[in-house]
Amino acid sequence: MPDQSAGENTGEPLPGKGFFGWLGRQIGYVSKAVQHNHAGPRTVYRVSSVEEKPLPEDPKVRLRRTTIDEVIVNKGNDEVGTMNDE
Repeated sequence: MPDQSAGENTGEPLPGKGFFGWLGRQIGYVSKAVQHNHAGPRTVYRVSSVEEKPLPEDPKVRLRRTTIDEVIVNKGNDEVGTMNDE
């Protein structure tokens, strides 16, 4: 069996023809999604600000600066908030 799954950018037809083959693939996709670990990072705080000013040399041209401030917490990290007591 090749390393790539059948039909994945190889031009080969997917296994299981017809409706039941399609249905089996959909069930497989959903079961993989349910088993997937969703403990990714979580955004706790987010502020975005936009500043706009005309260019001093040419007032028809406007400069825009967009700033995004975020606090992100990794869920799977047990060492968050602990420090070594020495």
